[in-house]
Amino acid sequence: MNRFLETMFASGMGHAVSVSSLPTLDDLVSEYILTLLALTHYNVSQTARILNISRTTLYNRIRRQTT
Repeated sequence: MNRFLETMFASGMGHAVSVSSLPTLDDLVSEYILTLLALTHYNVSQTARILNISRTTLYNRIRRQTT
């Protein structure tokens, strides 16, 4: 999310933003998961609860991000 906001502000308000410079949804989800993990001190159970997904699903998403 921070990268998205930085992109928006770096481009200047009111100026056209290049679509290719915007993060993908997968990028945003990955960054959100990593942020939540850091906020929960890497407690996977608590992070999964916050996201309302199973730990297995969270582990799978983390695995996909690292490959």
